[in-house]
Amino acid sequence: MAITPPIAWQWMELHDSVSLYAVERKVRRPVGLKQWQLHRCPRLQPQLFQGPANDERLHRAAWSGSLEQVKALLTFGIPVNCQDSQGWTPLHHASFCGHQPLVKFLLHRGTDINSRDFFNCTPLHRATWNGQAQTAEYLLQHGASHAIRTCSGQTPLHLAAANGHGNVARSLLEHKAQVDCKDINRWTPLHWASFNGNLDVIDLLLSNGGAVNEKNNNGMTPLQLAVLAESHKTVEHLLRKGADLNAKCENGRSALHLSAATGNKKRERKRIMQLLLERGATVDAADKDLVTPLHLAAGCGSCIAVHLLMQYGGSVGSTDLLEMTPLHYSALNGFAETAKILLCYGADKNAKERLGKTPLHLASEKDQIQVLVVLLKSGADASLQSKWKETAADIAVQKQHANALRLIQASTKQQTNA
Repeated sequence: MAITPPIAWQWMELHDSVSLYAVERKVRRPVGLKQWQLHRCPRLQPQLFQGPANDERLHRAAWSGSLEQVKALLTFGIPVNCQDSQGWTPLHHASFCGHQPLVKFLLHRGTDINSRDFFNCTPLHRATWNGQAQTAEYLLQHGASHAIRTCSGQTPLHLAAANGHGNVARSLLEHKAQVDCKDINRWTPLHWASFNGNLDVIDLLLSNGGAVNEKNNNGMTPLQLAVLAESHKTVEHLLRKGADLNAKCENGRSALHLSAATGNKKRERKRIMQLLLERGATVDAADKDLVTPLHLAAGCGSCIAVHLLMQYGGSVGSTDLLEMTPLHYSALNGFAETAKILLCYGADKNAKERLGKTPLHLASEKDQIQVLVVLLKSGADASLQSKWKETAADIAVQKQHANALRLIQASTKQQTNA
């Protein structure tokens, strides 16, 4: 096979380490350290300590698919189910690499078809993860369980969906694998396929009854995960399949919120946001804290997102639970360009939040010089006081922000002279 053992092992160790880390919080109990370590570290099987040199040779032979070498080594009395340092048996190795003649031989010798490694993965999990469709089908036909879960709750179907192995997923479904099974984070195979942009697998799962709007433990749908992954193609595909673009996760945020708040790929972000808006996403949808997508776009300095949201009717004066406007968010986080855009769209430069602070107060408090320049040039009133009777200049004095204080004082003097 094309993949080399060192690279494959690095990928598998990364996958298993992430799985173990995810499950540790679920397993940990309020007991002593020793008890937690017993939960965390699977017990080694006794056969691990029988002839380690020969065991290692057997595992290497199984990895390389050398049937004759495996046969010869087994004549020395090495247990056919012996485990390596990761808990893999020879059948795990042979299945992962797709050495079907060796798989047949090992099963004939009585190896446990559902043996578990230290991450609770069976040979079927390993074959599925690596896209070995023929081997997976053979294991299924000979009694491999498609319902066994890894330590992070994943079935073989989860792994096939996550890695885009459509043929393996089809085989699992034909053997009655549960299409909407959930891992410990309540991710279904469709969540995994959507997050990784595997369109063919998405179609396969949906055609077999997968729920397009199923929610995980954070209340996120496959569509929202596709938005987080910044995959325009996947978002568009799921929308065509009937995904609810206004569905909200547990904190009340929609796909549009996620599009406004996340991402480094500016072009993809714009395309995804535009697609959501064109399809009818609620532009002023508020989360549990009454934060709208415009608040988030302003707070992360995305000029493109702010422009788009305003073009589709976003409310520049919307307020969250703290009565902060999008302009407050830009001022607080130091984004002068988004502040300019909001002001051009009519944002109230003197709007007060719950404590009576204007955007100018927040910019002064955080020493956001560029935002202060923008606000003062737009005519923001530096004499306004918060509920604590503080002006923006008072806050600059308290925080020892000398540059901010000079700017405010100069602007106040100009206004007075005018």
